[in-house]
Amino acid sequence: MKVFKQFTFDVAHQLPDWPGLHGHSYTGEVWFEGPATDGYVVPESVLSVEVEAVRKRLDHSFLNEFIELPTSENIARWIWTTLRPKGNLVKVRVFRGSIGFGVEYDLEDAQREGLA
Repeated sequence: MKVFKQFTFDVAHQLPDWPGLHGHSYTGEVWFEGPATDGYVVPESVLSVEVEAVRKRLDHSFLNEFIELPTSENIARWIWTTLRPKGNLVKVRVFRGSIGFGVEYDLEDAQREGLA
């Protein structure tokens, strides 16, 4: 069984191929998988606390201060490495719905990069 938690955050960053400081509003999703032991894959109360900590770190931040090249792909990877120790994380999605662009980082990607 899989459960997910969705959250939003607004950030600023600088990228080499986009001159100047600019910002975006993102939606993130984190997906966990496993048996629903005692009725839960991950208790929602635990999931909410962990995801809120990630959201607070990202929201209204200047991403270049803690993500070397803060592309959508690297934001998803950062979320993965932050939340993976908390449970059986299987997928992270980060997207900017206003332009229909997003990225998905999953267990296969993490295994290929040695982050699983």
